[in-house]
Amino acid sequence: MDIRFRTMIQKKAIVIVTLLVVAATITLAATSISNVRVVNAAQVAKISVHAGGGDNTSPLTAFAPQQVQISVGQTVMWDNPSVVAEPHTVTFVLDNKTATDIVSPFAVPNSTQFTVIPPGSNTEPLKVPGKNNVIIAVNARSYVPTVIDSQGNSKHLPPPTAAYTMTGNEKYVNSGWLIPKGQEKAFPGSSNTFTVTFQKAGTYNYLCEVHPWMIGSVVVK
Repeated sequence: MDIRFRTMIQKKAIVIVTLLVVAATITLAATSISNVRVVNAAQVAKISVHAGGGDNTSPLTAFAPQQVQISVGQTVMWDNPSVVAEPHTVTFVLDNKTATDIVSPFAVPNSTQFTVIPPGSNTEPLKVPGKNNVIIAVNARSYVPTVIDSQGNSKHLPPPTAAYTMTGNEKYVNSGWLIPKGQEKAFPGSSNTFTVTFQKAGTYNYLCEVHPWMIGSVVVK
């Protein structure tokens, strides 16, 4: 093969590879940018973030967008747009000592008798093997919208549309279980939305307690 012709082919190959690398880089950058939403205070007072989504064959276990950037005084509202009643939480663990599980063991008197509701349904309480007075129950601080303040005091917020103003000094702020509107019967007492107004600049990381790999953040400037 002619040396000049071979050199020309090699140069074209290098150009093509370079273009492909640039295209891939642009695609990755676009994908990354699409998962971050920057909101200007002059544009909107409240923005929405989806917790989960998808359908009954391909449920989505992610926050969309995963990160939002807002100004002090702005509000973020989370909802669950899933087709099925797949629960998610929006949980800010601002003090590692306040991390919690969705279920926990509880001791009860030995004489306690549990009655299923409705009677005759295919349910029974989960007891720790060998300990009839220890049951496993859903943790209310995961299930119900809950705030633990800087002094360690805990309070529940009323579902299904709990709202809270975060000062930035809290130890724990949790949405409770978010369920798509109209599907509350699957988890009585759960929530449909959770709204937080941020009053202090900073980065607030959160996760879903039901699906811990679901993480998100709110950057307040």
